[in-house]
Amino acid sequence: MLKRILSAAPIIIVVALAAIFQSWVMVALAVALALATQFEIVRAFDRNGKPVTAYLSYAFAVVLAAFFAGFFILLQKGLDYTSWMPLMLLCAFVVLIMLVFIVSMFSKRHTADSVANTIFTFVYPQLFLALFYLLILGNIGDYCRMFVVFLMVLVPAMFSDTFAYFIGMAFGKRKLCPQISPKKTVAGSVGGVVGGLVGALLISMLFWGGKNLAGFMAAGAALGAISQLGDLSASFIKRSLNIKDFGKILPGHGGIVDRMDSILFCIPAVFILTIAGLV
Repeated sequence: MLKRILSAAPIIIVVALAAIFQSWVMVALAVALALATQFEIVRAFDRNGKPVTAYLSYAFAVVLAAFFAGFFILLQKGLDYTSWMPLMLLCAFVVLIMLVFIVSMFSKRHTADSVANTIFTFVYPQLFLALFYLLILGNIGDYCRMFVVFLMVLVPAMFSDTFAYFIGMAFGKRKLCPQISPKKTVAGSVGGVVGGLVGALLISMLFWGGKNLAGFMAAGAALGAISQLGDLSASFIKRSLNIKDFGKILPGHGGIVDRMDSILFCIPAVFILTIAGLV
C-alpha cells in the first residue's frame, strides 16, 4: 500500500501546480496522459496477439491532443471556436476509421480483427479524454470552476479507490465480481461510494465555498460508484488480454491506464453532472 500512496504523489504535485500556474498545467497534463495511455493500450494489444494498426492509433491521439491545444491557444487569444471541436473530433474519428480499413485491406499482417482492435483503441481511452478536453475548454473563462471540475474528475475516484481498499481489507467478505476482480468485495464497494462522497464534500468546502453542498455530495457518491465500474472494466480488458497490468511505470499501480481506469469513467459522468447542475 505504501507504494500505491507514494505513486499518487505525482498526481498531488500536478494538482498543486495546476492551482498555482492555472490552465497551462491542465493542458499539458491532459496531452501527456492522452499520449501515454494510448502507448500502453496499443502495446498491450500488440504484445498479446491482437494486432493494432499502431501508427493510426497514435495518430488519433495526436490529432485529438492537437485540436485541444489549438482551441486552448485560440481561447487564450480571445477567439472562441470551441463549438466546432465536437464536429472536428467526429470527422477525425470517421476519417481515421476509413484509413484503418484501407490499410488493413492492403496489409498481409492485418485482418478484420485488427480493424476492430484499432477502433477500440480510438474509443478507449481517447474518446473519454476528448470529453475531458471539452470540460476544460468549456470552463476556460472561469478558472475557479474549471479547477473544481478538474478536481471532480480526479479526487472522488482517488478517494473511492482508497476507501474501498481499506474498508474492503477490514470488513470485506462477500465478493463483488470474482470472475473479473477476485479481491474486490461488496463492503469495499460501499466504502468506495462513501469515499467518493467524502472527496466531493472536501472539494466543495475547500474550493467552492460550500455552495451546492448537497449536489456535490450526490455527485461524489455517484462518482464513487462509477469509478469502480471503470476499474472493473479495465480488469475485464486485462483478463481478455491475459495481462496483470498495462505497464510498470507506477509502483503499486502498474501503468498509467491502471491508475487512470477509474478516472476515465468519471470524465463522462462529470460532463453529464455539470450539465445537470450538480457540479
